[in-house]
Amino acid sequence: MPVKGGPTAKSRLADVVRHVPGLPEAIALDTVEAALACPRVASVHVVCADVGRGERLAALGARVVRESAPGSGLLAALDEGLAALRLQGDERGPVAVLLADVPGLRPGDLAAALDEALPVLAAGGTAAVPDADGTGTVLLAGWLHGPAGGLLRPRFGQGSALAHRRDGAVPVGLDLARLRRDVDTAAELDEAVTLGLGPRTASVLEGRPRREACA
Repeated sequence: MPVKGGPTAKSRLADVVRHVPGLPEAIALDTVEAALACPRVASVHVVCADVGRGERLAALGARVVRESAPGSGLLAALDEGLAALRLQGDERGPVAVLLADVPGLRPGDLAAALDEALPVLAAGGTAAVPDADGTGTVLLAGWLHGPAGGLLRPRFGQGSALAHRRDGAVPVGLDLARLRRDVDTAAELDEAVTLGLGPRTASVLEGRPRREACA
């Protein structure tokens, strides 16, 4: 899971973050904690450059991989995380990349998506959960070693849903609204509020008028 820190975190939410400065961290912590509580997840590895945020993520139980070149982009951070998994010998089972901006995620949502992906992975393929808009990707599952069709090839970014499908990834989790609602904009945060937020995100937004929090 890549977790961006510092002043560039959630830049498209800048107007909201001015009113709620703790929002990016709350979203990340809620997402990571939900993943840690998922019964289908053996361990959670987080790529993070922010030392303080990394310490708080580690306190939850995540294994933190220190990002060596902050600002190099999401795919570079994911490459570092996957390389760390290989070095630590954690590549025996399937691996999933999950974005850390899903504040409404529940452990059961993630378990349902992974259960749906399991037959695809068992057949040597990859599976992906598209975002709520259907253009991006919130989760990609596959293998670090094995048949070419099942190898994890993250292509997160603009148009990633199509890019992953072209690589052969099977869409899963289409009925999991909370998992699919990643948050990059004020409008998406508004949708996440309606679906239900994790405790930290709800707490930092508590007491603020809906329009102010999401303006």
